[in-house]
Amino acid sequence: MDLFIVEDSIPVRERLLRTLEGMAGLDIVGTAEDVPAAIDGLTSCPPDALILDLQLPSGSGLQVLRAVRQKLPNMRVIVMTNFAAEPYRKAAMAAGAEVFLDKSADFGRVRDILSGWRDEANARPLH
Repeated sequence: MDLFIVEDSIPVRERLLRTLEGMAGLDIVGTAEDVPAAIDGLTSCPPDALILDLQLPSGSGLQVLRAVRQKLPNMRVIVMTNFAAEPYRKAAMAAGAEVFLDKSADFGRVRDILSGWRDEANARPLH
């Protein structure tokens, strides 16, 4: 499974990379820190999954998701944010996120979610 990470905080991005390091069947194909780089990266190297921060220096992760969702309808999306209030969750889910996580409380769930998605993809029969 190919994964792209959009996160402007270097410590958080490095923590994600450490958390996912060595995970079988997962390849991190790109990272971005802002909206334009994220859109460019996602469209030039479409991943199977995306971890997306909501608050970016040049806008919102929702802008990224809205910009690429039509081109990448099967991409699975985890939104991770420090802004975990219900209006943000609703907006993220409406824009096409599948999972909405609070960075401070749910960080440990990322690996399990991605493992489950990878296992689902591997269990699908090839036609």
